[in-house]
Amino acid sequence: MSEKKVPKLFELGHPATGYILEWWKNLEHNKGDSAEIRRCKSLSEIELTSAYQRFYWGFLKTFKTEEWKPSQEKTALFIALIVYIKEDKRSYQNDKNEAAFDYFAYQISQGEKPKLSELRFRRLLKITDNEKLFRFLIQVIRLLDRKVNLLDLIKITYYWNDETRKYLAYKYYEKANLT
Repeated sequence: MSEKKVPKLFELGHPATGYILEWWKNLEHNKGDSAEIRRCKSLSEIELTSAYQRFYWGFLKTFKTEEWKPSQEKTALFIALIVYIKEDKRSYQNDKNEAAFDYFAYQISQGEKPKLSELRFRRLLKITDNEKLFRFLIQVIRLLDRKVNLLDLIKITYYWNDETRKYLAYKYYEKANLT
């Protein structure tokens, strides 16, 4: 008998993920919330907004059965980014006309010339500060015409560390046309 796999945070099926996706979809009707967050110049400013506070306390309720609480700064980081995303682009048609998962790293490495040059990608991998990551990724989202794999981007930014950077590097270079 096989056990049912419990979805992890930022995977479909997790209550917090459902809450994030629903909140993001509601931004279309709540343009004031996304505008309030977009006007902020730092993560600290974002944490002071009413839009973020409403999101955070609703997000926290999805963890009612867990002792763990999400980081306020990391939550502000991904909220700051998702207000810039127009379309959640999780899949694409591959060469065999099959649906395939569209990782964020694939999105920035696509094309005859990668959308994010190798030099800029290496700069991204060197970032250790959340404030710098916030500003850099807003530029990347704009480069992608605001069409991004929302959950993959959230997972990358929330868990930004050496392991995440390695994961991103492997995915980027797997698809990048750098010859």
